[in-house]
Amino acid sequence: MEWKKHQIFLAEHFLQRPELKSGEDRFSILRNGNRGGMAAHLFFYPLAGERALRFSVSANAAPGTAPECFGAIVNWLDPKEKMLARDYLHRKGDESFERVLPVPAGAAAFSLELFSRWTSDDVVFSKPDVESAEWKSRPVRLVTTKVNPPQGSSREENLKLIAGLLERIGTEVEKPDLILLPENLNTRNAVLSAAERVQSADGEYFHLLSRFVRKWKTWLVTTFAEIQDGECFNTALLIGRDGTLEGKYRKVHLTLSESEAGFLPGDSFPVFELDFGRIGIATCWDNWFPESVRMLRLNGAEIVLFPLAGDGEPLHWEHVWRTRAMDNGVYLAASVSQGESGIPVPARVIRPDGSVCAETTENPGYAVADLDLSERFLTYWLSVGPALGEGPSLYQMERRVECYHPSAEIQGKESNTHERG
Repeated sequence: MEWKKHQIFLAEHFLQRPELKSGEDRFSILRNGNRGGMAAHLFFYPLAGERALRFSVSANAAPGTAPECFGAIVNWLDPKEKMLARDYLHRKGDESFERVLPVPAGAAAFSLELFSRWTSDDVVFSKPDVESAEWKSRPVRLVTTKVNPPQGSSREENLKLIAGLLERIGTEVEKPDLILLPENLNTRNAVLSAAERVQSADGEYFHLLSRFVRKWKTWLVTTFAEIQDGECFNTALLIGRDGTLEGKYRKVHLTLSESEAGFLPGDSFPVFELDFGRIGIATCWDNWFPESVRMLRLNGAEIVLFPLAGDGEPLHWEHVWRTRAMDNGVYLAASVSQGESGIPVPARVIRPDGSVCAETTENPGYAVADLDLSERFLTYWLSVGPALGEGPSLYQMERRVECYHPSAEIQGKESNTHERG
């Protein structure tokens, strides 16, 4: 597509105005060492019935220029050139921005805004390109579960309970893509010694799950007490549709009781690429720390799986679970046994806007959520108003990474406070 008009935008209150130059498909914002507000090249395009567009542009900035200080924005306009919605293009590597976007209802035109802000560094954009594209749905059928074995059960009874639920899901749910089971369900509420609770990643629990996964051709995630080379971990298994082990996540935030039982923590938040999208795992106590889901989102997760034993605080499972999904723009699926509140804790699937799309309190029971990972969650205003903005994108593109590190002085004060306590 060809742009029809080129304009320059400069924020008010510049002490030293930058130079904006254009020529031969290169568009520069030259600051000459002077830090200042927003400056941008804007290119205006008419729409002619396109349903989706692919955008790309290259950008060259000085090494060390903060990522939020330059980029590209699409401004969608109605027939009267009123702003309808605004979308950032997303980074691809260090020197380009790309994104496929659906055309919003009512849009008659758009502008592509190439900007720099808050920096004294020069930025040169080149090769802005817009072309018609296809907007594809990305369906996922996710099944989460609630299972709380009776107190005093045995490992054999738990495995029988799990097998019965998986058989039920396989026969009642058409083509599930992903099944999530609660934390350490194979030994939950069983009377076992520490040595009887642990097993290797290819132990009896894995082989039971693998058999059902192969039968129903689904992905499955759950956790168990793993022993490897004499060390113990609370480990989540990702089992592929063919029954093979595709990945592991070791719980980063261990409870005090887990530490006292001799477990070691994991040290990373891996994200796994499945045939329908990218998932990450936060196990039980992990989810009480906002950094867990934030790191998974920064690593690319679209769905966060949250297997847990229980949550005894209704205020937490009613509000914090939703907040984790909303703050990070991810789907969050929780699979639970039970808390101690006396109120049945639901297994839930929560959308990026915080709404619950599936839940169950049946024990044993399951809930099915049909998701579309291409669905957009738009909110009026946010940082782009008066217009619609997409939180899951904005929360990533407008982060101020350099401001999020605690100072040595604050760390020292916290350390002294703990010592006095």
